[in-house]
Amino acid sequence: MENVKNEEYVICPRCKQEVYKEAIICPFCKFGIMAWLEGEIDENGEPIENKSK
Repeated sequence: MENVKNEEYVICPRCKQEVYKEAIICPFCKFGIMAWLEGEIDENGEPIENKSK
């Protein structure tokens, strides 16, 4: 993942701010960081369908 800056921070794909990796949502733009890191949503906030069906 190219958006990982170091072990504790990621760059929010929506607002490009540095956010703690453990954050559930971005404090700047309310993007779902946890869901994005777990692969549940893409960088646009759209749900990712399970491709293994």
